[in-house]
Parts: sequence; C-alpha cells; structure tokens
Amino acid sequence: MRGKQKKRQKFKRTTISLPYDLWESLRIESIRKNTSMGELIAKKLKELEELRQKTVIMQVDEEGLLKPLE
Repeated sequence: MRGKQKKRQKFKRTTISLPYDLWESLRIESIRKNTSMGELIAKKLKELEELRQKTVIMQVDEEGLLKPLE
C-alpha cells in the first residue's frame, strides 16, 4: 500500500441537522437534478458565498443619495 497514493475525496463527510421542510425541499431538488445531497448543499453554499461577495450594503447620505456602507 505504500507505493499507492490515496485517492483524494471531493467532499468530507459530516452530519448536519436541518429543519424538516428544508431537508424535504433539498431532497426533492437533489432527486430531480440526479445529484447527491452533499453535492447539492455544497453548491448552494458556494452560490450563497458568491452572492454575499457581490452584495453591497448601501446607506443614505446627507443629500438623500445611496452610497456603499463604509
């Protein structure tokens, strides 16, 4: 076994607790898209992180105009 390299896994297994309605909607979506629950959750988390990076919190300045929150 020393000569062989270990196959690197795409994901690390973990257990999470989800509300039933969220679990059910994710389960239905994973069946429709024919993907595993782990891949679907990882994709959703990645999309959420990308959305957070694109989102800018705005505030109203003295003139009533919107500007990015500093």
